[in-house]
Amino acid sequence: MSLYGDKLFTRRLALAKIRESDIPTIVTWSQSETACGSYLTPESYNVEQMREQIRSGVFWKDLEKMFLVELKEEGRPIGTAHYWKATGGRNTIAMALKVAIPEERCKGYGTEIQKFLIMYILEQLQVEAVEMYTDINNTAQQRCLNKLGFELIESLVYEDQGERRTGHLFRLTFQQYKSHPIYQFHYE
Repeated sequence: MSLYGDKLFTRRLALAKIRESDIPTIVTWSQSETACGSYLTPESYNVEQMREQIRSGVFWKDLEKMFLVELKEEGRPIGTAHYWKATGGRNTIAMALKVAIPEERCKGYGTEIQKFLIMYILEQLQVEAVEMYTDINNTAQQRCLNKLGFELIESLVYEDQGERRTGHLFRLTFQQYKSHPIYQFHYE
């Protein structure tokens, strides 16, 4: 699993490097409670801030990338996926995703995004684990993380764009990844 230029492809999706032409979409979603859903706090990006971050490469480094997620057949954007080096001195990557179009939720896109991004991260980057935080009430994401081999590490209070949330920290180690069948047998 590797990037082809600046895109990562799954069976139904393309995860692409965010371009300046994507800024209006990203900014609109970042300010929309509908796009963020019940379990994410809006990031509240602004156009100039996003433009500067894209130009400076903040969202496109070895240990941090932010993708626009598009339906591969239509080329229509449906969300974002982001990974970055986790805090705390561990050799771990944190991940977050957002399916911003409510009609596109519950179609398996979130699982597909996470699975292939995890495969990319753990095969291409020299990290020990991938971590994800999820709101304590986001049972759909918790089921997805269990299906993807993640282990519940702890329940805690965490910061989400300055808002304190109660949730769970899940972790998938490289060893768990290597032995989990969902990553060994796939046809995408």
